[in-house]
Amino acid sequence: MELLKQHRYMFLLISCIAVLLNSMHADCEQIGVNYGMDGNNLPSAGDVVSLMKKNNIGKMRIFGPNADVLRAFANSRIEVIVGVENKGLKAVASSQDSANGWVNDNIKPFYPSTNIKYIAVGNEVLEMPDNAQYVSFLVPAIKNIQTALENANLQNNIKVSTAHAMTVIGTSSPPSKGTFKDAVKDSMSSILQFLQDHGSPFMANVYPYFSYDGDRSIKLDYALFNPTPPVVDEGLSYTNLFDAMVDAVLSAMESLGHPNIPIVITESGWPSAGKDVATIENAQTYNNNLIKHVLSNAGTPKRPGSSIETYIFALFNENLKGPAEVEKHFGLFNPDEQPVYPVKFSLN
Repeated sequence: MELLKQHRYMFLLISCIAVLLNSMHADCEQIGVNYGMDGNNLPSAGDVVSLMKKNNIGKMRIFGPNADVLRAFANSRIEVIVGVENKGLKAVASSQDSANGWVNDNIKPFYPSTNIKYIAVGNEVLEMPDNAQYVSFLVPAIKNIQTALENANLQNNIKVSTAHAMTVIGTSSPPSKGTFKDAVKDSMSSILQFLQDHGSPFMANVYPYFSYDGDRSIKLDYALFNPTPPVVDEGLSYTNLFDAMVDAVLSAMESLGHPNIPIVITESGWPSAGKDVATIENAQTYNNNLIKHVLSNAGTPKRPGSSIETYIFALFNENLKGPAEVEKHFGLFNPDEQPVYPVKFSLN
């Protein structure tokens, strides 16, 4: 009987290790996408699941809760980020009952069948002055959603964060001197302390495209991950702008006393039309090189050898997105599910 117990224990142990290794493999070996829905010609959510699985896309972000989407992704094993929309921040910030209701309505009915990994409370709220009306609600909303998860006993399964634009960074070059803008430091200090206390990641939207478009003194090859002479900063060699931008964020977090918080890149991409450098060739080069870089687990010079969980913006070209024409052309796929250009979603 004792021998049988030992065999059962060893079987369970081996099974747990296998599950853990499979989870780690999946986390490192699959790319994510932003599933935007600003279009009147997009495929059904069920078709989107099939498209993603066919292309080895293992992670998905939606900007607000959508019951049809969350139901469609049930049992797909695809990891999901669900957003609390900016327009909903005031309600969940002002009332714990409202935050509890948000989780009870938008998370509990779907988890764990739908593999919800994060809740992103607001998007680019500290992007000023555009979203100034939401700033005072951000931190209370984050805390209330966390409490709502705890009330639902989901706090160990789903992490809470908020996604930031790179415009929260005041100094980004060189990366080692990265700092947050003075106007956001108080809010950012509170957010970083929350993330550290709860084991949640910092979420950043990192677009070399916008940096290059705004400053043509940057070399295009450097922005596209093409071979280029390295830029050296405090002994660290940078061969692409993406790594430099990510490390500037890491330095900014360090400057506020938080050097070890993990980072998730919730958006990155390159448009294929709508502006002079928004070409199919550049978009194909950037996104394929980004995927290759992320899946290589090379990390960044500040954090070498660690995977950077990354979500490409966006899954589809969205014909109702705007106001700028270029915003309609960030998609990897057209609404008919055909690729805008060839993309390889794995290293194999």
